[in-house]
Amino acid sequence: MTWKKDDLLCFHLGVAMRKISRIYTEGLASYDVTPAQLFMLSCLHSCDGQKPSELADQVHLDASSMTGLLDRTEKAKLIRRMRDPADRRALRIYLTDLGSTTIEELKPVIAQLQERVHHTFFEGYNDEQIASFMEILRNAGQSSDRPL
Repeated sequence: MTWKKDDLLCFHLGVAMRKISRIYTEGLASYDVTPAQLFMLSCLHSCDGQKPSELADQVHLDASSMTGLLDRTEKAKLIRRMRDPADRRALRIYLTDLGSTTIEELKPVIAQLQERVHHTFFEGYNDEQIASFMEILRNAGQSSDRPL
């Protein structure tokens, strides 16, 4: 069997992801927030006080990567870890006032970054094509969570 990189989905997704990551990293740099921190803060903004394992599931990180992300984000004073009052062995993660303020400040920035990504990747495609592509990506992401 012969193959070349141009026939591999992983190659094209990797190229696209690196470009998208660069757009977000550059756009967030002046706020001292990484894309991974943004995703976690967004999850907490929607539902504050989650367990680390719940956050890890939502942002699709393994436990060790999540621990590092929590450490860096706590050091930046955007979150705080607190014992779960119902189970003192467990932790809950909460946004700090600075974390909440940062999320609010980032809302227009994120809208601009999303617009830039859509312009970069979807120029020339209609809304239906974009919606179909997004649905395929969502399904692909969910299917990877299913056992083989």
